[in-house]
Amino acid sequence: MLQIDTEKSDTLDTKACDLASQQPDIAQGSAWDCGEFSLMGTYLIQFVDKTCISYAALWGMKQEAHLVGDQYSWLTTIFYLGYLVGEFPMNVLFQKVHITRSCGTLMFLWGAVLLCMAAADNFSGLMAVRFFLGVLESGVSPCFVQLTSMFYKRNEQPLRTGIWFSMNGIAQVVGGIVAYGIGHIKSDIPVYKFPFLIFGSVTVVWAVPFFLFAAPSPAAAKWLSSAEKDVAIKRVSENKTGLDNKEFKFYQAREAFMDPQVWILILFVIANNIPNGGISAFGPLIIEGFGYSKLGTTLLGMPFGGAQVVALLITGFLAGTIKNCRIILMCGGLVVAILGMSLMYALPEENKIGRLLGYYLAIGFSATYVLSLGLIQANIAGRTKKTVVTAALFIAYCVGNLIGPQLFFEREEPHYRSGFIAMIICLALDFVLLLILHRLYVLKNKKRDAAQSSIEVNLDGTSGLTDLTDMENPSFRYVV
Repeated sequence: MLQIDTEKSDTLDTKACDLASQQPDIAQGSAWDCGEFSLMGTYLIQFVDKTCISYAALWGMKQEAHLVGDQYSWLTTIFYLGYLVGEFPMNVLFQKVHITRSCGTLMFLWGAVLLCMAAADNFSGLMAVRFFLGVLESGVSPCFVQLTSMFYKRNEQPLRTGIWFSMNGIAQVVGGIVAYGIGHIKSDIPVYKFPFLIFGSVTVVWAVPFFLFAAPSPAAAKWLSSAEKDVAIKRVSENKTGLDNKEFKFYQAREAFMDPQVWILILFVIANNIPNGGISAFGPLIIEGFGYSKLGTTLLGMPFGGAQVVALLITGFLAGTIKNCRIILMCGGLVVAILGMSLMYALPEENKIGRLLGYYLAIGFSATYVLSLGLIQANIAGRTKKTVVTAALFIAYCVGNLIGPQLFFEREEPHYRSGFIAMIICLALDFVLLLILHRLYVLKNKKRDAAQSSIEVNLDGTSGLTDLTDMENPSFRYVV
């Protein structure tokens, strides 16, 4: 993994700056976009794999596996319980071993586990397989957050994160197309098993090239020349968040839990992912409840994915282009999502189109979650601190997704009014938390500006390569 020799930093700075001035495309990061494609493909696959159970439910899994009561909700919840169990160990693992090869191995294993879903034909078997699927998938998002922060500058990270996260939307389009095709299959094998067989096989195959070719850092990127690697290292040093360091520093872990921004973000992520858990598990069933056929439901779910892609790319671009607008964009996304949830809840049953429009607008909350990942990348410095905070935030992600499906009660099918009320309340809470976080960042930056103007600070360009936390580095400023 990447090691920085600060004694050579002057030479590196000179070479990097010269090359960057001669080749502006390299300076902007386009030369190592090869790595982005591996993240995009993997994120698409992991989302399809964890949500294809909703297509199985649409095509008869609940009947064939003899699921009763809220057992389907528990099949969704148990995935995130496994995710919760695996989250912290995966983050620690990624700090100590080859991060992309570890991720490739996990991918191969969860593809094999997904194939086993086709062999499970009762509630207990499905629960066991879903639990292990959650454990194995728990490493993907933390891995990608760390990779993005090591490859891209702070102003580039929102769009880059938005690009690979938008594959969730593409996955819904792809999943909808495949589910529509599955609906036409005539076979002795129960139709609900085909999503597991198809998507599990694709995952196992994709894991092999990812394991072999995905790079854990700019210094290890095989598609970069030696000079381009120097540029890459110099560029990310400007983030002042440090680069790769295998030592686990306990003082940084302690600082993470003493930092108020971390606790605000934890509460934000929990509240934000309660709607995500509900929509991910019950999306097709919600659309069917509007009065559409099963085949029609598979097609009408695809624009939701398309809307997610558009929302993520637009907000990611704006966050990287306009200085200090991230929290404002997040608040805007929440307003759109609350409007959508309110339409689904309040409109009469006969207004199918209006309720469907509300479903599409609800995707606004997804963009706010992605931008919150950008805040972690930009505003948390120190490798151990970032590792701990990333783990804590994805544990919060699990908690929200654990709660979400439990708020959709079978007795309220197909309207799920309690679920809609809970989602509206959670998003309103998120709005308040963002206002508090914005104020906190502004005050911290003003305090540091005042302190720095009163003393002479001598920091060279290597400060961004050292493993200082955001609290330790006096030149660090929080992105708002």
